[in-house]
Amino acid sequence: MSSSEQRYNILAIAQPTEVERRKHLDKMLSSLGMHYELVKTSPPVPANKWHEVGFNHKKSRALLGRDLSCGEIGCFLSHRAAWKAAAASDRPSLILEGDAQLDNNSRNVCEMLIDGRASWELAMLYYSKCIPSVWHQQRLDSTFRLAKFANRRAYCLAAYMLTPAGAQKLVELSESFHLPADDFVSGGWIRKDLDMFAIVPKAAGLCPVQSDKSNLEDDRQQNKTRKHKKKDNSRFFRRLELYLRELGQRYRPPRKSL
Repeated sequence: MSSSEQRYNILAIAQPTEVERRKHLDKMLSSLGMHYELVKTSPPVPANKWHEVGFNHKKSRALLGRDLSCGEIGCFLSHRAAWKAAAASDRPSLILEGDAQLDNNSRNVCEMLIDGRASWELAMLYYSKCIPSVWHQQRLDSTFRLAKFANRRAYCLAAYMLTPAGAQKLVELSESFHLPADDFVSGGWIRKDLDMFAIVPKAAGLCPVQSDKSNLEDDRQQNKTRKHKKKDNSRFFRRLELYLRELGQRYRPPRKSL
């Protein structure tokens, strides 16, 4: 596929120091005939610069019980740079992190998303979890469909597609922020009025080698102050509780934050 035939942008996020991730993206996308550009990323942001980039640490502490790590803030700003680029374009944009793993199905889904057969503003090709809502599903083909998230905390922005209108909404909402990028977009915390869907089943994955090299989670854990008691999901009544909760989530009208 030549760059003139590709009807959407591909914006890749990988720090200049993440050499292996950049190599992974280049090799993968070249093999699929997909043309991309690197987003101008943000390095980790020290505390004395937080106000300059719009991070509200008071809200972060009130909601999460902690400040975001410098790496989390840098990650958010890198995604925000991608949203600004996507909003300024006249065509949809596929946004990828350095550990995204695409294949021919991923490419085909991107083509189906932009051919007018479905209405959407943000479509997540990869996510950590999706309980598909029974409401507002849209079929792409015999395998893939668009489904609203019935669950909060979908997480992971490794691969997602944005329309210019959807990107503009994220840009406007993110001028001031207090959540990690994945919580902000798909955690269910922020009322966004954004037509957001999951691609079901997933149309992208994670590259294990590159994913294991991320230090964001280590930084996140170091900043955590709240401890959550781990529940035993193997117990019968706990399993029943989870089943009934998921059933209710599926049939409840979708949240405005998802």
